[in-house]
Amino acid sequence: MGMRMIAALSFSGVLLVACGKPPVPVEDIRPVRTLTVGATPTSASITYAGEVRARYDSTLSFRVGGKITQRAVDVGTPVKAGQLLAQLDPKDLLLSESAAQAQVAAARAQADVAELDYKRVKDLLAKGFISKSEYDRQETQLKATKAQAEAVVAQAAVQANQTAYARLLADTDGVVTAVLAESGQVVAAGQPVVEIARKGEIEIAAAIPEDQVKNLSVGLPVQVSLWTEAGKSYAGRIRELSSAADPLARTYAVRISVLQPPPEMKLRMTASVQFPLSGQPDLIHLPSPAMVTQGGKAGVWVVEPQGSTVQFKPVEFAGVEQNEVLVGAGLEAGDVVVTAGAAYLHAGQKVRLLGAPPPAAASAAPKPAEG
Repeated sequence: MGMRMIAALSFSGVLLVACGKPPVPVEDIRPVRTLTVGATPTSASITYAGEVRARYDSTLSFRVGGKITQRAVDVGTPVKAGQLLAQLDPKDLLLSESAAQAQVAAARAQADVAELDYKRVKDLLAKGFISKSEYDRQETQLKATKAQAEAVVAQAAVQANQTAYARLLADTDGVVTAVLAESGQVVAAGQPVVEIARKGEIEIAAAIPEDQVKNLSVGLPVQVSLWTEAGKSYAGRIRELSSAADPLARTYAVRISVLQPPPEMKLRMTASVQFPLSGQPDLIHLPSPAMVTQGGKAGVWVVEPQGSTVQFKPVEFAGVEQNEVLVGAGLEAGDVVVTAGAAYLHAGQKVRLLGAPPPAAASAAPKPAEG
């Protein structure tokens, strides 16, 4: 009897399950953000590395050769005009100057003797004791002796200058940016010894490839940034553009004046210069999260107007502008592109645009007939 009751209860449970309501299927609709695209102007630019330089800098050298006995400055030393930078051994120059002064004394003595002879001859001519030709000869001799003495004096002055050239002096206020010779070194006349950046305006020196020179011109506004000051930029303007390429690097030198250089912009710092490119076509701009990859191709999800489903469209990249991706081909003006939530979609996926009213609730399914 007990077994019969258990069987009956089990059968009743089966009937109840069979007569219950089936589960209502839930349609998978993804909420997404979209953007209706259209071509807009592109502010394209190109960036090259540069270096902070003084507008005026000088490479100084001795005008005479010799052995350096003293270097009075180091790299980074501020200097004033006339300040001693380096000193040569002056011994040989002083001896030469002494010899020149001795020659001056001898030439002046000869000129004095010639002057006395001329006066005597002049008196004799007045008394009729000598001929006019003898007087003329003595007068010519006096003039030659005086001219020779003047030449010796001038040569002595040159030698005095040579002695003074043993001291290398700063020709302007500034700061030492390089020391190219050391004490004990023998240098030739004109050999670089010290580099000085003049105090005042600073600018950026950069090198531009041949294919970009046509896009630049003197006076073009640019943006300058420092490697040490990430995220900050400073207004600049092209001051000078070389008309000839470097014979080795095949690049063109450009100088950029910084309109208001900050205090942290120091000489020899690494800088970046952003040059604007003109004549760029209007392109479609998309946020970077809109880009996805399907089957090894880059593209975007486009919302179909009918049915609110998405389809994948491959696109061609045309570059990057700040945080946006530039699309050169693959989309048309008016396309609705998914910009947020694109990573979770598949072809044919139904979507709901965020900000749009939610779809109407599904009507309740009719009750099945009771068995």
